[in-house]
Amino acid sequence: MATVPETMSTQELIQRLLRADRVHTLDPFIILGLLGINSHDTLADIGCGPGYFTVPLAKIVIRGKLYALDIDDEMLAACRDRVAQAHLGNVEVLKCDEFDFSLDQGSLDGEFMAFVVQQSEDKTKLLRASRGLLKPKGWCSVLEWYRKETETGPPLERRVDPAELESLATDAGFRCLGWRDLNGEQYIMNLRNV
Repeated sequence: MATVPETMSTQELIQRLLRADRVHTLDPFIILGLLGINSHDTLADIGCGPGYFTVPLAKIVIRGKLYALDIDDEMLAACRDRVAQAHLGNVEVLKCDEFDFSLDQGSLDGEFMAFVVQQSEDKTKLLRASRGLLKPKGWCSVLEWYRKETETGPPLERRVDPAELESLATDAGFRCLGWRDLNGEQYIMNLRNV
């Protein structure tokens, strides 16, 4: 659910999100290795954008199912292209709304949300809607930006520090399992459906 900066087209943002050197600060396989995903899991990549994490997620749940969800048609088209190039048959790329993901309640083992929460006008409502998709004890991993100035990233006022994200998640019915720094600018928080 990537928002396009005013000075950048969606296609320019897609290229930036998929650039090869991004792996130096945000390696998807290292990050996803922190999650303990089962190869048979049914997961959702909420706010998949052009599929930077979608393809690695799908390779991990090769005997399971991955739903790649986004609100932007151009992002979804880019994600579909990446999935097709990788010849992955376990991915369904779907358009969604911010709070309605068009998936059955209680149908997912886990969810992955990279830089999505900071974009929402109602962060608790977004987290509550995503939690509804999870089975009991299902997990949700959230990547976000620290609330500090950096050369890249969203405006400072949209960023969510770990303590604030934990509070929002608790209000949405999650239990925080902990968080860890990724690169000094971004972090990952793991949540559990209670």
